[in-house]
Amino acid sequence: MTDDGTRTDAYRSGRVYAVLEVLQRLSPGGGARLGEDGHRARTAEKPLGHLRDALASAGKFYMEARRKHPVESVDTVFGMLPDAMPVAREFPGSLDAKGQAEFLRGREEQMALIEKTAGVR
Repeated sequence: MTDDGTRTDAYRSGRVYAVLEVLQRLSPGGGARLGEDGHRARTAEKPLGHLRDALASAGKFYMEARRKHPVESVDTVFGMLPDAMPVAREFPGSLDAKGQAEFLRGREEQMALIEKTAGVR
């Protein structure tokens, strides 16, 4: 978060990561790569490539998850993507240590929101 209280693109990228991580986990064919600590750390360091690739699969994860889980929960999670996106609608290419911490904080706060509103963790 910046000094004026706005959310940084690093923070917002972490929020997007959380949504994609949950959708991938709910998707029967999605695997769990986004949920792995190593992948999370690499994405926090260089969000652009990793999130662009994962975002390209979001529709697939969503449709597969709807077949296996309550539609309302999956729709709630998927519907969080637009609000989570960075303001410029582009992910940072790389983040310093402070940016990485913001990314991880954004992920954790989004995961808590997902659990609270969709009942999914």
